[in-house]
Amino acid sequence: MTAHQDHSEAAADLRQFLKELDDENDLLVIKDEVDPEMELAAITRRVYETEEKAPLFESITGRKGNGLFRVLGAPVGLSRVPGQRLGRIAKSLGLPSSATGKQIIERINEAKGLQPLPPNEVEFGPIKDYKIFGDEIDLTSLPTPLLHQHDGGKFIETFGMHIVQKPDGTWTNWSITRAMIHGKRTLVGLIIPKQDIGVIFEEWKAIGQDMPWALCFGVPPAAIMVGGMPLPKGEDEAGYIGALIGKPLDVIKCETNDLRVPVNAEIVMEGFASISETALEGPMMEYHGLVYPGRTQKCPIFKVNAITYREDPILPICITGRASEESHTVWGVMVAAEVLSICQSAGLPVQMVWSPFESHVHWFAIQVDRKRLRELNTNMDEFSTKLGHVVFGSKPGWYIPKVFLVGDDIDPTDLRDLIWAEATRCEPGTSEFLFDEYGNIPLIPYVAHGKKPGRNNNKVIKCCMLPCEFVDEELPWKVGSFKGSYPVDVQKKVETGWTKYGFDAL
Repeated sequence: MTAHQDHSEAAADLRQFLKELDDENDLLVIKDEVDPEMELAAITRRVYETEEKAPLFESITGRKGNGLFRVLGAPVGLSRVPGQRLGRIAKSLGLPSSATGKQIIERINEAKGLQPLPPNEVEFGPIKDYKIFGDEIDLTSLPTPLLHQHDGGKFIETFGMHIVQKPDGTWTNWSITRAMIHGKRTLVGLIIPKQDIGVIFEEWKAIGQDMPWALCFGVPPAAIMVGGMPLPKGEDEAGYIGALIGKPLDVIKCETNDLRVPVNAEIVMEGFASISETALEGPMMEYHGLVYPGRTQKCPIFKVNAITYREDPILPICITGRASEESHTVWGVMVAAEVLSICQSAGLPVQMVWSPFESHVHWFAIQVDRKRLRELNTNMDEFSTKLGHVVFGSKPGWYIPKVFLVGDDIDPTDLRDLIWAEATRCEPGTSEFLFDEYGNIPLIPYVAHGKKPGRNNNKVIKCCMLPCEFVDEELPWKVGSFKGSYPVDVQKKVETGWTKYGFDAL
C-alpha cells in the first residue's frame, strides 16, 4: 500500500475511488461477517463520529455469492488522515486530498463557466454484467441494512442517484432523495414538489402517465456530488459533471425505458414512479439529527421492473444523523457553491460561502471582500437586506434558514472563527435581519414541529460584522492569537522548533 498518492483527476468510477482511498490508508475492508440489522450501520455511524477510514463490508449476513451486494459506509465522510480531513470530498472532484474548503468551492464553481460536456452513449459496459427482470426481483430478500432502530423500514436508497426526465425529453435530472423498500418489486420514497424530481413528477401527473425512472448506486464520485447540487432548473447534471471532470461521462440505455445511466455504476434499478399509487413511508433519521418515531407520510411508489449490476457490486450508504455525514459533506458543500455563484452573479462582493458541518446544513457563512464592500458605499442594514433577498429568493435559498455574514478576517470553514464572530460582533436584534416572505424546506424540525408548524417561518441574516467594517480600510483592533499577537520571526522560530520542543508534528 502506497501512502499519500496525488491523484490528478476525478476517479472514473467508484472502484478507482476506493483504490485511491486505499492508497492513502483511508479505506478499511471488513471481511468478517456483519449483521445488516443495525450492526453494519452502527459501525458506520461510529466511523463518522471518529472520522475513521471508510468501511467496505465484504461479508454481510444474507448475501449470496458475489451477488447483491457489498456495502460501502461513509463514502464521503471526513477523514483523520493528517492534512486530509476533507480528502474524500476533494478526491470526488479530482482535487488533491489535501485541498481546503475554499479550493473545493472554487473547483465546483469553475466548472459553471465551462462549456457543458453532454454524456457519451455506449452500447456495452459493466453495469450490464448481470440482469434481473420482473418477478425474478425480490427486494425483500436483499441484505439491506436497517440504518437506525427508529426508522420505519429499510432505506436502501440513501446515497444513490435518481434519474428522471421531463415528458418532452428537454430536461434530465439526476438527484439524491431517500427511498425505502416496500415490497418485492416496490420502493416508496419522498418526492417533495418544490425539488427538481418533484417538478418533473408533476409534469408526468399532468399528462396522466407514470414517470419513467432509474435509481443508480455506486456512480462516479463526481456524479453523486453533483446529484446533491441545486443547479438551476432545466440544467442537466450530466453536462455539468462532464465540464467538472473534463470529459463526458459514458452512459448506457436502460433495459425497460429510454433513460440513460452511467455505464460504470455498480447497481441500477429501473422502472417507473406511480402517479396514482402511494404507501406510508418513514420515519427516517434525518440530516438534522432527529427522528420522530412512528410519524409516517404517504409517498409515491416506485415500481422496479429490472435490476442490472456489476460483478461483486457495491451499495454505498449514508447513515444520516448528527454531523458529519454525506448530507453535510456533499449536499452542504454543493449548496454553498451554488449560493456563491448566485451572489457573484448578482454583483455582490462575496468571495466564499460555506456550511459548517456541525450546523447540519442549517447555517451558511457568507464571507465578503471588504475592499469591494467599501466601494459600494453601503451600510449594514442596506447590504444585509439586499443579500437576504438574493440568497433566500434563490433556488438553494429555500433550503437555508440562517446566514452568517462575515468579513474577510474570518475563515467561514472554521467553526471557531464563525462562533467568535457571531459572539463578538452580532448584536441581538440590531444586527439580525428577518425575512418572512420565503418558504423553508419542511424537513427542518422547527418548521414542521415548532411553535407554529406550517407557517412561513422566518429566515435570518445574522450580520457578524461591526459598522466600521463597512467603511474603514483598516480594522481598529488586533487579534489575540498565534498569528495576531507575535512578530513573524517569532512565529517562524516556534514553528520550526515545534518538534524540538517535544510536540508532535502538525
